[in-house]
Amino acid sequence: MSGSDCEKRDFRTQFIRVRARLSVTSLGLIVAALGLWLSVPQQRVPAQELSRVLFEKESLYHYVRVVEEGNIRRLQFRRSGIDFEESAINIRNPLDFPLHYYKLMMAGFIHCPNPQRILFVGLGGGTLVRAIRHYYPNVQIDVIELDPVVVEVARAYFGFQEDSRMKVYIRDARVQMNRLAGQGARYDMIFLDAFRGGYIPYHLTTQEFMELVARLLEANGVVVSNLQPGFASYHYQRRTIARVFPSEWAYGRYGNVIVVASRKPQNISREELIKRAEQLQAEKKFSFFLPEVAQLATSGGDYIRQGPILTDDYAPTDVLRSIPQD
Repeated sequence: MSGSDCEKRDFRTQFIRVRARLSVTSLGLIVAALGLWLSVPQQRVPAQELSRVLFEKESLYHYVRVVEEGNIRRLQFRRSGIDFEESAINIRNPLDFPLHYYKLMMAGFIHCPNPQRILFVGLGGGTLVRAIRHYYPNVQIDVIELDPVVVEVARAYFGFQEDSRMKVYIRDARVQMNRLAGQGARYDMIFLDAFRGGYIPYHLTTQEFMELVARLLEANGVVVSNLQPGFASYHYQRRTIARVFPSEWAYGRYGNVIVVASRKPQNISREELIKRAEQLQAEKKFSFFLPEVAQLATSGGDYIRQGPILTDDYAPTDVLRSIPQD
């Protein structure tokens, strides 16, 4: 055997010994680490922190889901494999708003601090309706909801309850609103918050619909609309509202923009809105700070004012909703 063969054999022998020692050492480290991990009390995630589905059902209009994560219970509509969050509530503190846009919608009370009658279009889980009932216990509230399954879910999972001053109409909004208008019903505030898996049904966006809203409002009444910016549809919706209502204030910028519009021009400054919010905060003791919402107020300016509006003959909201804006 040559010297080089002996050197190769010695090298292989040493390599095998070193690898064996490393294997034993690695195994020892793994065992030691495992023993240490087992000896330390493990923190378990509480069951209430895990997301779980409480309810699922396909109705005539939506695929409805109720999901709970910790203290937060969420109402979702599933469309095209995507779960759109429609409502949420803190089950331990129903006055704590999990969704920021609820606070923005409360800006309507800055413009109408003492309403007597309120109409809601779109119930969802009823979180906002419940809060308003708490802060304004003597107000008459009417709610219109298209889907009876949504009403069932609001009652069973979100603590929503009708009372002598709160009535729910299970019907298409325009049909029911026409009936209410024919009966001479008038409201100080109308909240528009009807979504169908990420978009507003087109017949609740048009000029004709906004004119129906105006018919249902008292002379000094306001309409509070929940809109989503970032798409071409937003500018069409803002222009349509402005065509019918001479005065409009917007709250928020991303995710949701709440537009408060009135039948009569409101010659009021942002400073006065903040002052009103401070007075309401002192009176109502809101669980959030309403003056912070008032700080977000802008009088128009965040949409393209020139262009077409939505009408019953032209309302391609499904197409416009898919066109992003820079």
